[in-house]
Amino acid sequence: MSTGAMDERDEERRRVAEHIEWQKQGAWVVLWGPYTRRFWAFARWPVIPVGGVVVHAEDPDLLYAEMRYVEREHDFLRWRYGRG
Repeated sequence: MSTGAMDERDEERRRVAEHIEWQKQGAWVVLWGPYTRRFWAFARWPVIPVGGVVVHAEDPDLLYAEMRYVEREHDFLRWRYGRG
């Protein structure tokens, strides 16, 4: 596998991470970890549970699903949108 091909895939994954962060409207910082080969999401909520909220997954769809699960678990959607 050439280094150039690896860089192109990493760049694509970085763009995917940026898109997920954009979709979440600043509630999360989302990164692609080229060393860990995982997507990482760090909650940026005004009130974050003790220890923070960090989720990760190898696949962007799994990451997004995990982010939604954690948002429901910590009642983030009720806080953000005023509904439950």
